[in-house]
Amino acid sequence: MTKDYPSKLYYSISEVASITEVKAHVLRYWETEFPTLRPKKTRNGSRRYRQGDIEEILAIKNLLYVEGFKIAGARKMRKQARSKKPAAEETRPTQM
Repeated sequence: MTKDYPSKLYYSISEVASITEVKAHVLRYWETEFPTLRPKKTRNGSRRYRQGDIEEILAIKNLLYVEGFKIAGARKMRKQARSKKPAAEETRPTQM
């Protein structure tokens, strides 16, 4: 599904489009629809994606293209997935 890509701190939108096999205009649209996808922007306005952003894009792509969710359903699923992560961390046993 994904290609091997170099590990680095920031990726441009064209690199992310190539890695995830999603067109750049679709990535920009997803930024408006999914609050969990917010890449940093440089002074000149170009987007800088991190590894976590790429993982989020791949999760969204899976929900929309593989599992057949609509945008609203995929947004709800990502919100639920985000809210479950901190809860799992809170259930860790405390150290003595």
